[in-house]
Amino acid sequence: MGSVVRDRVREKMKTELAQQVYTVFAERGLENVTAQQAAQAVGISRATFFRYFSSKEDAVVTALRSMNMHFSQMLESMASNPSESLLELLRRSFEPTVVAAEEDPEAMRSRVQLVWSTPALRARWQESRREQQAELARALHPFCANHRLADTSALLALTLYDHALVRWVDSRNESLREILDEAFDFAAMIDDKWRPESRSTR
Repeated sequence: MGSVVRDRVREKMKTELAQQVYTVFAERGLENVTAQQAAQAVGISRATFFRYFSSKEDAVVTALRSMNMHFSQMLESMASNPSESLLELLRRSFEPTVVAAEEDPEAMRSRVQLVWSTPALRARWQESRREQQAELARALHPFCANHRLADTSALLALTLYDHALVRWVDSRNESLREILDEAFDFAAMIDDKWRPESRSTR
């Protein structure tokens, strides 16, 4: 029991440090900051940094993975509303990210830009997206008729989200909320248009 508690405390500490270090790299650039400088910026020693992370990239990936968890966790905690479509449920699962973008848009933009501008990080981002898709699909199973629908819905939701994120980072005139809502509304329109009952009325 004691080892389980220690592991949880260590994992929590690792996640918190990863988030803090990720912010430093996003502000200054990954290549412009050494591991020692990043450690000093968040109040730890170089030795402590390498006790938790094997490299600077490992710290960023740890932060990304911790951020990726909340979509599936959000879904698992949400009650299904009979009047709510699956797309509406999925859109609600992204709300914490939307709120974070509204609270500190420049910080989120710099984080995303750091990943996209660093080939190694971008590859790890794509890898973490695959892991997240699997987690999201598992969380969707109670809301879907079968596993294939859950898998496809998870892929669609993350594709819409990534599309909105790319557009938002490049735009200064639109909010992430507006772009994401538009993307999900468009997907809902296509879904409605291609329902069998809709086509049979033509």
